[in-house]
Amino acid sequence: MDRLKSSLQLALRERRRAILLFGIWFLVTLLCAVAGPFGTHDALDFPARLLYWAVAVAISVISSVLPFLSRDMPNPVRVLIWAGYALVLSAVIFALNIVFFERWGNVGDFLGLVGNVALTVLAVHVVLWLVDFARPAAVTPDVDPQTRFLRRLPLAARAPLIRIEAQDHYLNVVTTKGESLILMRLGEAVTELEGVAGLLVHRSHWIALPAVKAHKRDKGRDLLVMSDGTDVPVSRSNRSAAQAAGLF
Repeated sequence: MDRLKSSLQLALRERRRAILLFGIWFLVTLLCAVAGPFGTHDALDFPARLLYWAVAVAISVISSVLPFLSRDMPNPVRVLIWAGYALVLSAVIFALNIVFFERWGNVGDFLGLVGNVALTVLAVHVVLWLVDFARPAAVTPDVDPQTRFLRRLPLAARAPLIRIEAQDHYLNVVTTKGESLILMRLGEAVTELEGVAGLLVHRSHWIALPAVKAHKRDKGRDLLVMSDGTDVPVSRSNRSAAQAAGLF
């Protein structure tokens, strides 16, 4: 029941995100179709402008999600990813312009388009950086890492941690009050929980030490019996750390 509730909450958040993206696409498309920037007002009538910008904005909104996945990567890698994004987006819009505009398609047009897209991407990053820089730092009392991590969960599930299990791009966080799914990588969770009495015992499992009730062997594998009744595997690479923690 708890997992079903968490799945429904996650589905609701994904639905809201999709509605937000659709709203951005609709408003930007309508604005560009009316204003006709970059010469589209003179070159195309309103229905054609509406179709042109609907496709162009949709491509931009959908593809812009991919580079943001690199936000936790080193800066040189992020720069390369965003440069590749600008180049690919320019190529797609270039192909779109060939369809809608006459006398379009030479190398100069493409290079000019790449420059405009690159400048737009750079301008967006500068604006976001200025907004973040101007935002006053939130003054919050010091809290322990577990309490800070639990703020990611619904109020009803905020309780002492038992274990965390990676499931694709999500984490199934199990506490003494139930389970919740959150969009996060296990490595990020382990870093955030540094200082908490816990241990990464498997590439897909983090456990809270106080929640370990027993150790057992099954077909040559080490398993930790958790307080929620789940058997969590211990990988060979993490066995020594588990032994050092006194788990077996």
